[in-house]
Amino acid sequence: MNRGLATAATLIVIALACLAVSRKLERERRLLRKLRAREALDPGDGLGLDELSADERYAAESLAAAGVLGIQQSRCHIRAGELATFRRKRLRLALSGALVALALACMLAVLILRR
Repeated sequence: MNRGLATAATLIVIALACLAVSRKLERERRLLRKLRAREALDPGDGLGLDELSADERYAAESLAAAGVLGIQQSRCHIRAGELATFRRKRLRLALSGALVALALACMLAVLILRR
């Protein structure tokens, strides 16, 4: 019974971690799409932070820390030069995270089947 509980807990933690990362990536993707639709490519055309929801503000802060968004005078805009590099890094992060989750799940399955 103990081993089954530990297995279930480990699988739940892996699933929750995958969900958290995918939600974060989706929020960032939606915010970037919204900014592109508004053509917010320079500080003058930026989108006001007060127009964003709490989730979008969190995503904006995360993207600003990554260097993709600029936030000036309570307005955010896309830094087009940084966007291509960021997309490649984000894709690598998503793929490597999925690979690690799959490897952990497989290792757990092997441990269960060996006993």
